[in-house]
Amino acid sequence: MSFDSPRKYYDDQNFPHGFHRSGDFTRAQAEVLENKGHVLKALHEGLQDPTDDMEKQFVTMCQGKREASTLIEKAWQGYLNALSRKQVYFTASPAAMNSESEDEGDESDDD
Repeated sequence: MSFDSPRKYYDDQNFPHGFHRSGDFTRAQAEVLENKGHVLKALHEGLQDPTDDMEKQFVTMCQGKREASTLIEKAWQGYLNALSRKQVYFTASPAAMNSESEDEGDESDDD
C-alpha cells in the first residue's frame, strides 16, 4: 500500500498543537499528514525512493512538474504552504503608539 508509515508524524516545532488544531488543514488533510507524513517528507526530500506509481506521481508533483491532484498531494502542498507563510503580528496599543511618536520627536530635536 502507498505511503505506509510505521509511526505518526508530528511537527511540534511548526504546529505545536497538532495539525488538527492549527486551522491550516481540513480534518482529512490533518489525518493524511499525521498518518503518512514521515513517508511524504522522506519522498519530498529524496531520502526514500518511490515504491509504486502513486509515490512516483507524488515525487513528480514535489518537483513542480505537475499540479497536486490527490488528497495526499493537496495535503502535502498545504503543509508546505503553511510552513512558508510568515505570521506578522500588529499591535495597536496606546503604549506602542506613544513610543513611536516620542522616537520621532527625539530625532527632530537632534537636527
